[in-house]
Amino acid sequence: MLVATACGSPGRQTPDSWSTPGRGGVLRVAVPTDPPSLDPFTTPSYAVAYGHLLAAIYDPLVWADPATGAIRPHIAESLTPSPDARTWTLVIRPGVVFSDGLPFDAAAVKANWRVHADPATGSAGAIAATGLKLTVADPLRLTIELPGPNAHFDRAVANNLAYVASPRALNDLVSLRTEPVGAGPFVLAERVPGRRLTLRRNPHYWQPGRPYLDQVEVHVPSVGKTQVESMAAEDFDLTTVGDPAQVKEATAEKLGVLPIQLGGGRMLVFNTRRPPFNDPAARRAVVNSLSADEIDRRFFRGAGTPAHGIFGSTSQLANGRLAARDDDPEAARAGFDKLTAGGSRPFDFTFVAVGVEDPGSQASYIRAQVQRFPGVHMRIDTVDTATLIRRSISGDFDMAVTGLWMSDPEPVLYDFLRPGSLTNISGYSNATVTEAMNAGRLATNPVARRDAYTRVQVRLNEDLPFWVYQEAANTVVFAPSVTGIQPHGDGLVLFDRIGLRR
Repeated sequence: MLVATACGSPGRQTPDSWSTPGRGGVLRVAVPTDPPSLDPFTTPSYAVAYGHLLAAIYDPLVWADPATGAIRPHIAESLTPSPDARTWTLVIRPGVVFSDGLPFDAAAVKANWRVHADPATGSAGAIAATGLKLTVADPLRLTIELPGPNAHFDRAVANNLAYVASPRALNDLVSLRTEPVGAGPFVLAERVPGRRLTLRRNPHYWQPGRPYLDQVEVHVPSVGKTQVESMAAEDFDLTTVGDPAQVKEATAEKLGVLPIQLGGGRMLVFNTRRPPFNDPAARRAVVNSLSADEIDRRFFRGAGTPAHGIFGSTSQLANGRLAARDDDPEAARAGFDKLTAGGSRPFDFTFVAVGVEDPGSQASYIRAQVQRFPGVHMRIDTVDTATLIRRSISGDFDMAVTGLWMSDPEPVLYDFLRPGSLTNISGYSNATVTEAMNAGRLATNPVARRDAYTRVQVRLNEDLPFWVYQEAANTVVFAPSVTGIQPHGDGLVLFDRIGLRR
């Protein structure tokens, strides 16, 4: 869901995201840290990470419209399925070239998707590219045979395979990380590590008269400042944030905000492969002891939206009657009493979290809540983000905090729940859920698709392999001088359309 909010103040323009920009100028974009890479395979492509950089340099094949949920063509002219949804055909627009002069064609897309599928690459796009049989039918037409039918493969392309690098650059993937070659509206001109990247207008860009801007500068905020604080000081013009407290701050500062509701959210995930959380009763007791409302009040200044399931409350796939029960101390007491034999048998587990343990942390709140009950003991193991990811994938945890941000369940949720998948960090396996997820993949009727995912939600509420406590939402935050903002995906923008107000 996409809602535009504009706030004005005396002596300052009222934010307006929809006007046609003037020509020229420099757009300053904030990213959280110095990007580790600039290739379309290993660079974190989330909007709150480095997705804006990829969008500006590479341009998407297709993009997901957050206002309607539809998949829109961009460099691709079309992406269409066969009647059985097993084979898809991708048609590329004629006349598109990479910034090194090579043609953007079906062979280039095939070569890129092969790199995604190679396990040695370590690409997040592997979940969509693995198992594809790709055939170049003619220079601008690629035939894609899927491992199994999927009526929503175009969403997987938009979310995971949209950016394509020049085939020549694929010969040296190490160099591509620092010297990107795409077909987007901008090219890398200069990089000052830890401070700034400068992108200049691509003279080979495929759309005549675009982009509007002359230059995009990508900055890292000063230490101690959030992206919104830097924007309020007029250091930057555009960013995307996922923290609802920062969105509240941006609104107070009279900045423009475009909230985009997503599926998933912040969650606790249980390791269902080993004790104590191989027992659904143990997972249920923990969830009953916690409160999503209280977490929002304590840690998000009441600015977020407590979750009631894997789909956001505004999603067409959500069902408000299916909320997993939390904040039920009596049910928690009964559950823990049975698990601990009235407090005489220890119920011990470790919670892995990012950061430093302190009395004001979410981890400390969770420990205080579960340790209200006799026999329950939770140890907090604080680690860095890389260690949390490694331990989650390897199954070296009892309970951990994680997040799932998805503009559509395809392919992210499918892989998150698929037995044997690396991203199924809970180790959860349920035949009913697998069958319903497969039905959701095949459903083209919105009602049938919602019914399939309702079955998924019902079973997840029974089994609780994870508990979503805060809805996912990213927000494009922009200065009043910026307009022509077309969000896509999880809060990215199309850089051929954005610019400065006349």
